[in-house]
Amino acid sequence: MKTAYMFKLSLGLTLILVFFLFPGSLLAQQDGSAADTPVTDAPVDEALLEEMEEELHFSDYMVKAYTITGFYGNFSGGTYLENQPLGERTVLTDGAGDIISFSGGILAVSRDVLHYDAAIKEIESGPSYGGRVGLYVNRDFHMDLVGTYATGKAITTMRYMPIPDDPSQDVRVQVDEDPDFSLIKGGVHLTYDARPAKFFGLTPKLGFGLGGMINRFSHLEDKTALYLEGNFALEANIMKNLSLNGQVDLTTFAFEVDELGYSNIVKYTTFTLGLTWYIDVVPSNVRAAHLAELQAAEDN
Repeated sequence: MKTAYMFKLSLGLTLILVFFLFPGSLLAQQDGSAADTPVTDAPVDEALLEEMEEELHFSDYMVKAYTITGFYGNFSGGTYLENQPLGERTVLTDGAGDIISFSGGILAVSRDVLHYDAAIKEIESGPSYGGRVGLYVNRDFHMDLVGTYATGKAITTMRYMPIPDDPSQDVRVQVDEDPDFSLIKGGVHLTYDARPAKFFGLTPKLGFGLGGMINRFSHLEDKTALYLEGNFALEANIMKNLSLNGQVDLTTFAFEVDELGYSNIVKYTTFTLGLTWYIDVVPSNVRAAHLAELQAAEDN
């Protein structure tokens, strides 16, 4: 009896000792047995997924749509230096009347003040083309990334006085030119689609923007500037996701004039025609529900 009791006691102590000395092995065996057990995926409730998708509203989409536009047109150019005719009592100091040529030197005729004065420098009109990528943040408001490239001719004209004492003989003549002037412009615009003002199938659009531009000459230093721009457009749908638009942009910026030592305000006007491809990212049922809510609100 005593022997059996001692055997049971020694067996119990041995098991306890084994458990404390080799706990990792026992747990590993348990994990291994669990790993051997095949895991099956829980059945997917497709009806629940569809219900979750249907719960999304128009406002849940941060971007409602994208647009891609390509356009071509004409930009007006502008005048950035306009000197007044010299008065009878005007006294010029050395170099005060010098006009810089487009090749980088001084125009020789600008120093002949008896026969030449009143210099005007301007950019003549030329073709303009570019593109826009739009993001609709609302049904009627969209932000556009715009890039434009235009070319033209920069010219300098002066008043020529063949007979200094006879103003009736005065004529304005071109004394210099740069036929390879170009304009690079890019910025961000915010545009409103005025759908309530739609007429004859045309949707008016109003917008404004800002950005940077480079007025590039063949030999002279580039003239960079920040610009502000306002624009107006009319758009007509020609297909489901394709529209034709005509737009006018009025760009205002400060042009640094070397002859003056300061900047003059210059304005460019650009007329363009373009095609816009509309990419809708909101499901049709969600957009239809949103339009129905807007219509119901107007009716009430």
